[in-house]
Amino acid sequence: MTEVVPIPITLLTGFLGSGKTTVLNTLLRHPDFGRTAVIVNEFGEIGLDHELVVSSTESMVLLQSGCMCCSLRGDLLDTLIELRNGLDCGEFDFQRVVIETTGLADPAPVLHTILTRLEVAERFVIDGVVTTVDAATGIDGLTSHEEAQRQIGLADLILLTKTDLPQADEPAIRNRIQSLNHGVPVQPVVNGAIDPARLTGLGHFDPAMKSQAAQEWMRQTSVEEGSPHLQAIRSVSWTIDQPISGTAFDIWMDLLMVRRGADLLRFKGLIHLDDIPYPFAVHGVQHIFHPPVPLHDWHGAERRTKFVMIVRDFTDPELEDLFAALNAVPVTEHILPSGYLSAEVA
Repeated sequence: MTEVVPIPITLLTGFLGSGKTTVLNTLLRHPDFGRTAVIVNEFGEIGLDHELVVSSTESMVLLQSGCMCCSLRGDLLDTLIELRNGLDCGEFDFQRVVIETTGLADPAPVLHTILTRLEVAERFVIDGVVTTVDAATGIDGLTSHEEAQRQIGLADLILLTKTDLPQADEPAIRNRIQSLNHGVPVQPVVNGAIDPARLTGLGHFDPAMKSQAAQEWMRQTSVEEGSPHLQAIRSVSWTIDQPISGTAFDIWMDLLMVRRGADLLRFKGLIHLDDIPYPFAVHGVQHIFHPPVPLHDWHGAERRTKFVMIVRDFTDPELEDLFAALNAVPVTEHILPSGYLSAEVA
């Protein structure tokens, strides 16, 4: 039986006017993106070049091999299902999907759809979230709109646009980006010019992730000193030196989901378990978590549990108590964990 290889999806997001469509137009002209299906919502706003579009629907447009071959109606879920069906019956032939969101979109619901709906998850996999940020006016958007903050907080890669404009304040916008998603790679882009390889293989939910890549994926090792007591959205992290119980971790995660799951915008963790020689990569968005990925080995001599989280409205004392509670969680026969790690360890 032939193994079905999941189709990678790149989620391209960014605030209004930050240059998403310019980047997309450039990518579609590149041979490496020739067999790419592109889903764009609110087509009327995007203005794709005429040679790339023959016709369009009200809300969604599919481009393949540089031209329009089919138009699909309906919401994101319906569109992905139609793409899957067309691929299975030979009507479509594509190797990748790019979803461009509107400028005011929260990326989390798109990720939820792809992760939680079986009819989508069995054929598609998130390859990464790419966010465009305007170096000239991006600070204003981040100050006024939580959606812009969430777009950065959920990103695996930031494309910093309009750095060539005289109004650009690159140091200021870089500092703001790092406060929201510390360590996220930032790639300057002028007029949409970007190597397509830079946008692929970001390892967001890659079960083939190797230990060194996972360490780089974590990027951050400790909470910075002097972080604000209360900030709407920010990046925090933590390390635990001693191995932890898989059952205790499951219970702790259940408690975290019940209490503050909606405000946990992004979670990444390398987990060091008792009596397990290799680490686990755990990652999720709000209440939705991908199955844990067992890695082959640790990279280097360090053996510590590490967490990186993008959170909303968490105070510093709350975070301190939250992580301190992990080692204090009682392990009893009366509590049934949800299985973030236990099923993998068993």
